[in-house]
Amino acid sequence: MTRQPFDEFSKQLFEALLTPYGRVTIDRTVPGEARRIDIYFEPDDSVQLDPNELGQLAQLSTSKSLFEPFRNPPTATDIRSCVSKLYFLHAELDRAAEQTLPDSEQPQLWILASSVSDRVLNDFGGKLQEEDGIYLFDRGWRTGLINIAELRSTEETLWLRLLGKGTTQEQAIEELLMLPENTPKRSTALDLLARWNLSIKVTETLDAEEKRFLMALSKAYLEWERQTLATGRRQGIEQGIERGKAELILMQLRSRFSLPEPLELQIQQLPIAQLDQLAIALLNLSTIAELEQWLAEPR
Repeated sequence: MTRQPFDEFSKQLFEALLTPYGRVTIDRTVPGEARRIDIYFEPDDSVQLDPNELGQLAQLSTSKSLFEPFRNPPTATDIRSCVSKLYFLHAELDRAAEQTLPDSEQPQLWILASSVSDRVLNDFGGKLQEEDGIYLFDRGWRTGLINIAELRSTEETLWLRLLGKGTTQEQAIEELLMLPENTPKRSTALDLLARWNLSIKVTETLDAEEKRFLMALSKAYLEWERQTLATGRRQGIEQGIERGKAELILMQLRSRFSLPEPLELQIQQLPIAQLDQLAIALLNLSTIAELEQWLAEPR
């Protein structure tokens, strides 16, 4: 499964959940490195983190934190890469403060893994805490790992389990749909899942895992569509859906062809029904000429 839609979903979900409680920086530059921190959170001391809204995420966000989500099990190399970002950031903060900050004032790294091998945990001295699925490395590392597959299936862990994989994530989506409509952040999560659903639909080929996951995402998409259209904002929402679908299709086409600007404009102006047809037709279109012919055909 492509990593990009998961990256976008995880970053936007954290941004939506944590922004009311502090500053969220997505893709924060690492000094001296060509890599970026996926999510960096700096809590606002004047705002109390709400465990009723954030669940277990509130416990992980009480201090400056780096969050690095992994769709697939991280390797030892992946973990070392994350830790190197943490220490480069520590050095930057020390320079800014013109002193060596105490550990308590330095950011904590949280690696969010859909699953992880015992060997990797043992190699880094990961110790299981009282909460299932939460491992801390030796104190000097300032690093913890959340094994999402081991988290208990409770409302408190829901936001983290949405970043899981397979049965864990599918169950989390089902639980999200069961929440009352006025639950904080429910609509936001549904919106992000709906975008993920659209991005998978315009993928050229789907493997067995993606097809199964698409079924779970489709339920979230249908609920999002029902909820948003029920608000009476049908025209604006439909325009938003059209723009979103058109952009996702254009992203797919740009990865395969050098699209002339007139064709891009023509696709952007297609109604939803024709965008859905084009998303399916993409599976069989292999040249610009075939795309132009498809667009020229009356529908």
